[in-house]
Amino acid sequence: MFNVFRYFTSRNKKVYRAIAREFGTSVRHVYCLAHGRRTRNNMDYYIVKRLREEGIISSTVYW
Repeated sequence: MFNVFRYFTSRNKKVYRAIAREFGTSVRHVYCLAHGRRTRNNMDYYIVKRLREEGIISSTVYW
């Protein structure tokens, strides 16, 4: 679940906002993907790939 308090205290807010703007989605969507939400389509995959490039997440597990 999206926790507003945790987002506002996050050090990665600028990165989340930049990625959301780049892919035309919400910051909430990027934040949830960075914290374990499963990818549903190709755009989510590219967002996770970008998060990995930025060093926000270290690895992903595909089932």
